[in-house]
Amino acid sequence: MTTDTSFTTASIADETAADMQSASTTPSPLMPSTAKVAVNFINTSNDTDLIVAASRIVNAMTGNTRYPTPVPTLAAVTTARDALRAVVNTAVTSKLTLATRRQLRPPLVTLLRQLAQYVQTTSNGDPVVLIGSGFPIHRPRQLVGVLPAPANLRLSPGLVSGQLRARCKLVAQAASYQWRIATTKDPTAWLPADPTVAANASLRDLSPGTQYVVQVRAIGTKGPSDWSNAATQISM
Repeated sequence: MTTDTSFTTASIADETAADMQSASTTPSPLMPSTAKVAVNFINTSNDTDLIVAASRIVNAMTGNTRYPTPVPTLAAVTTARDALRAVVNTAVTSKLTLATRRQLRPPLVTLLRQLAQYVQTTSNGDPVVLIGSGFPIHRPRQLVGVLPAPANLRLSPGLVSGQLRARCKLVAQAASYQWRIATTKDPTAWLPADPTVAANASLRDLSPGTQYVVQVRAIGTKGPSDWSNAATQISM
């Protein structure tokens, strides 16, 4: 996706240098033994970030004996990058400029995707060789341990009689939330409420004037957390 902001050549050069320095750091020991090229950045980067990434890749692969015959050629990637950079660096922001940027971005995207395939094949999944190409490495999703119990559970009257609104603090990595409700007169007779994806729930079909107690727990990849502290509220 393009943006309306113009950038100077100097600013892109500075960003390129900083990005190259970051990319050249020693690979983490947590990298997989069979690595894959990460290509999501090609679609998610704005024009300037894409130019910086292309510059990092071209510089990392230039003279790199691990990648003797890049396909497509680095010259082709450089030409496409420079064409887009020339428009991004223009001081004029107009519909014509934006249209030109939209026209020049796809060729660079296509070349980077083709180059990513070459890097994947040539590196044979070696993470050290792959990261030496300047492309980012795909990091597999790590399983999350048992989640903490949700905090800051609070209740409030619903918009209509016989309803309560329940909210808790968002739990990172939670896939869903389970809720349970009981009356304060019989606080161990829990009844399940509908699970939710969000950290809030609407509890319905309650008896007006009755005080209720509610708890919630978060569900993650390793199962449910402990139940939260209880909150109480009278249903209106």
